[in-house]
Amino acid sequence: MDRSSELRVTRLAPAQADAARRLRLAAGQQRYVGDIALNVGRALVEPRCDAMAILLGDEVVGFYRLDYALTVAARRWPGRAVVSLRSLVLDRCVQGRGLGTRAVAACCADLERRRPARRLLLLNVHAANRAAVRAYLGAGFTDTGELHQGGSAGPQHLLVRRLGMGECGA
Repeated sequence: MDRSSELRVTRLAPAQADAARRLRLAAGQQRYVGDIALNVGRALVEPRCDAMAILLGDEVVGFYRLDYALTVAARRWPGRAVVSLRSLVLDRCVQGRGLGTRAVAACCADLERRRPARRLLLLNVHAANRAAVRAYLGAGFTDTGELHQGGSAGPQHLLVRRLGMGECGA
């Protein structure tokens, strides 16, 4: 793979699904991410989700899903057009290079292009996953100060990012 290739996001095509299922996690990430193959499979069949690929060149290096269902977190903003970012994962071979921040920026730009009525991007991130919390805050998310209990790895921060502001909430 050409590591200097442009990072982009796209709807996960059926031909890319196996590559997404084979993404590998760094040690200790399984508790935060869960079963990648299961997440990919669910996102592909759920009608209120977009299964998304993170690509470097033509190679799948990551996955996430966009959930348009009205979640408990989304109910905090009644009447607002929200979307939840879920199950974001980058293959361990590309982690630590700033691609997560770039992937979130690409996700926002994609949402603004394909779903311009959406105004807020939400996500829950496990409080113990400090690296992910820092990365999301660095990518323009704001911590609402709310902690949701009940996650398999412990409490989760509710983060939000505005959309539709030109430069992805900037």
